This record gives sequence, structure tokens and C-alpha cells, in this order.
Amino acid sequence: MAESDLLTSDGPRRIAVVSMHTSPTASLGQNANGGLNVYVREVCTAFSDRGIATDIFTRKQSPDDPGVESLAALSRVIYLPAGRPLDKYSLYDEVPAFAVRILDFARSEGLAYDLLFSNYWLSGEVACLLRPQLAAGWTHIAHTLGLVKNRTLAAGARPEPALRIRVEREIAHQADLLVASTNDEAGDLVGAYGADPEHVVVVPPGVDPSMFQPIDREEARRKIGYGSGRLLLFVGRLERLKGVEVAIRALALLRDRRHDDVRLLVLGEDSRDGDESEMVRLKTIATELGVRDHIDFLGSVAHHELPFFYSAANVCVMPSYSESFGLVGLEAQACGTPVVGSDVTGLRSVVRDDVSGYLIDGHEPAAYAERIGRLLDNPELAVQMGRRGRLLAQRYSWRRTADRLQDLFEGVVERAQVRVQATARHE
Repeated sequence: MAESDLLTSDGPRRIAVVSMHTSPTASLGQNANGGLNVYVREVCTAFSDRGIATDIFTRKQSPDDPGVESLAALSRVIYLPAGRPLDKYSLYDEVPAFAVRILDFARSEGLAYDLLFSNYWLSGEVACLLRPQLAAGWTHIAHTLGLVKNRTLAAGARPEPALRIRVEREIAHQADLLVASTNDEAGDLVGAYGADPEHVVVVPPGVDPSMFQPIDREEARRKIGYGSGRLLLFVGRLERLKGVEVAIRALALLRDRRHDDVRLLVLGEDSRDGDESEMVRLKTIATELGVRDHIDFLGSVAHHELPFFYSAANVCVMPSYSESFGLVGLEAQACGTPVVGSDVTGLRSVVRDDVSGYLIDGHEPAAYAERIGRLLDNPELAVQMGRRGRLLAQRYSWRRTADRLQDLFEGVVERAQVRVQATARHE
């Protein structure tokens, strides 16, 4: 395919979305699955409603994965072989073969793409290899940045490798457009990675207001099988980055202060760092602290079930060491649940301290226990913060996110067309 054959004249109408290491259809909280999955699924569904087709290229993670799966009327997921049992760092060696398989698929289907949209650093490296063969224009979103994660590592966590930092820097210099979720992330792309400020834009993710809204607490608890005791909720992958240990230690302190009925619900699957199981480590800590019988590790749940858990909880706890965007905090607030989380960039962008919850500088369990205790001891305060959080969450929607991305993507395609035409004139 010639580069000029891959462009349309009226903005993007077919986008190749690269999400190599995880699929938008995967269960949340499992392995590397989380906010990225939600982002890709919601944006591509919204694009479908706008008449924009998306092909999402991801890897097969199960023998049961189909070759092609429909996500929306104009969106489909294409599953390609790429090191199924490998972790995300080992997957780097699979990048060239994965890029070739995408090209082979496009050629076999006779497809022309207006734009490449890569998600996460591995997919960015795939896109780097595919351009300009598959599409002349390229937009990238990092979701998380290795340098940022390495600044605030949890004790015992493995730093992001130099390979990832190098690839992210290469992407920052080569992509036509870099989408950041927050102003702080945009600043990091420019200041830490050397990206051209003209190529960086801030587009916050969103929340589905039709799904994430308050549900009567008793009804929500009946749905998930809990009674009248007070509930704390953690949602996310079980890895040191997410700070679940802080929540467990805070629970132990709360129970020492006679909050005897409090339970912690942990939604998310195990994440392994080498041979270490984070779930086993967390259960061991809980046992040592005497609170193992007051913590339920519930594994991953379907995304549409999350509103019941948020609405059932008295407090959503997010002690993360790093968050590019606090999607869980946004969803919790949309359901009217106050958030107690760490004062890190991604959470600071959606949670207002002392308004819709509390943001804590550092990871001292005592500070978390004190703030959680305030909300447990003052239900009216919790209700007020929940209402304010609901109002804050209404500022974010996937419709707004998709509207902004569509405008930006059309600009990338237009500039790519000019570039291709100029190149053709000089040949």
C-alpha cells in the first residue's frame, strides 16, 4: 500500500487503534487490565456513534479469544498472536512480529486507515514501526509514564526498566500528537521526555453517567451480598503501586479504635512482580495484623457491576503511589461515594480535598485511618461529600472526551495529508 492510499479527504473515518498488551474486552483488575481497557472501549464506542470506524489490535490472551470480535457497530477488536504467556516487558521482543501481523491483516482485508492511535508504550513502539506503512498520522496516549512511576515507588516495588523510558522518549519525539490526561502529565511529557509542547494536548478521560450513578445503599448491598456493616472499598490491580497494604494497615488501626464492624472489600486480581504474588503478600500482612477475617478479596468483577460496589461502600480508598488519572475515584464520585486517596497527580485532578473526599500527602496508614474515621463517624459529612463528588463527576463524560479527540484527530490527518502531498510533489 502506498502512503497516499491510506488517507481520506474529510478527516479520520477509519482508525487503527493499537492496544497490544491488553484488550478492551478483558476483565478489569486482572493482570494489566484497568483504566486503559475502559478508555479504549469507551472512546471507540463513542467514535462508532459518530460514524468513525475503529479496528483495535490486541494480542490473544486466551485460546478462547476469537479472531475478530465486535465492540460496537463500527468498532471491532482484532486478536493477533503475540507471546500469550509473556509479561509486558518480555512482550517488547514481540513488537516487530505484532506490527507485521497488523500490516498483513490490513492488506488481507484491503483496508486503508486514516490514523494510528497507540495506547501505552508497547503499542507506541508498534505504531512507530507501522508508520507510514499503515497510516501517515499518529497519535499516542501513554496512560502511565515510567519516569513518573519511578519517582514514587512503593517499598519493594521494581522500578520501570531503562528500556521503557527509552521507548517512551522516542515516542514523545516522533508521534504527531501526544494526548495527556492531566496538565501535570503534559508537563512531564515536555519537561522529562523532551516532547514539543505544540504536540501535547490535555484531554481528560470520562465516566459513563448512565452507568455510574448513585444506587440506594441497601439495594446495592443486597445485590453484592452484604448487610449493614460499614464497608471500605478498593478497586484496582493488586500491585505495590496501588498501595493496598496502606488500606489494610489503616483498617487495622480503625478496628483498634473500636470501628469493629468495618470491612474492606478488595476488587482486583493478583499482579506478580517476578515470582512474588501480591495477593499472598497482602493476605500475610492482614493475618499478621489480625484483620484477615475482615477483608474480602473478591477478584475482578464486570465493569457494569462496579456501581453496586461503589454505592454499597461508605468510603472508596485509593492509596496509590502513582496515578495518571484517577478513573476509579471519578467512578466512585459519580456514584456519590467519598474518596480517601493519595495526593498524587491523577487523583488530584478529579478529587477535591475536603470537598468530595480527602487527599493525603504520603502513605502513612494513620493518616488514612484518621480521614476514613471522620467519614465513618459523621455519616452526614460523608453524604455531603458524596453529593459534591457527584457534581464534580458530571463535568467528565466520554462524549466530551470523544468530541475533543475527534477534533484533534482530524487536525492530525489534515496535516498528514499536506505532508504526503508535499512529499509527492518533490518526488
